[in-house]
Amino acid sequence: MPLTANLRFFRLEEFRHPELIEAEAAHFLDDARAAYGQPLVVTSDARSPEENAAASGSSPTSWHLQGRAFDLKWITNPAALWRFVKAVYQIAGARGVELELVNSKQDQHIHLALLPVEGGSRLLIRAD
Repeated sequence: MPLTANLRFFRLEEFRHPELIEAEAAHFLDDARAAYGQPLVVTSDARSPEENAAASGSSPTSWHLQGRAFDLKWITNPAALWRFVKAVYQIAGARGVELELVNSKQDQHIHLALLPVEGGSRLLIRAD
């Protein structure tokens, strides 16, 4: 079911493709923001196949294509970053989550995806 209404912490206008975002994933993002207690900035959300192919380092099986992933602006404070990581896994429960921390010279962002099945969560760290 696509996202059709504003969330507690995010407005539809903040998303490039709200019509492609799975509502369940958007509500998870909103819950992560609530648990973290600080603003989050979405830099990428659902993507069309053409947008995904053009995105640097994207995968043809990206969760962005399913409307289940968000890229967020990098959290520069290390303590705040780990507070965010803990918040995500605290609210995930049995739901599968993919969390990727990318900190390189070319790119800095946080990738968060709510997987469509329970379990199988993973934390990936990519750094130079």
